[in-house]
Amino acid sequence: MDRLERIFELQASFDESVQNRPPFSEWNTEDRVIALLGHLVQESYETRNTLGVVITGDRKWWKQQKLTEEKWRGVHEELIDCLHFLVSAMISAGLTPQTVFEAYEKKNLENRKRQIENY
Repeated sequence: MDRLERIFELQASFDESVQNRPPFSEWNTEDRVIALLGHLVQESYETRNTLGVVITGDRKWWKQQKLTEEKWRGVHEELIDCLHFLVSAMISAGLTPQTVFEAYEKKNLENRKRQIENY
């Protein structure tokens, strides 16, 4: 089993314990994905806040900022929270590790082509 498959397996197991309770269990697939993406956005903002980015998206340029190891651990934790919600949304939307890999590979090639073409 590769690592992406293991991440999906772990997330699916966790989701069973969390998502089988109301109100989440009563929602249709679209509402589940919308909710999960909302949580992903929130975790993204928490990551940015940990990095010292204000809500507008600007860094506090007037401050000398160098993150401590402790702050970086916080950033890492927030990024893992993002991954949890992203993988959960992927599973809810019917994606598998294989379809994620194939779609990623295809999109990566498209993005590389766009860069070459000055997209």
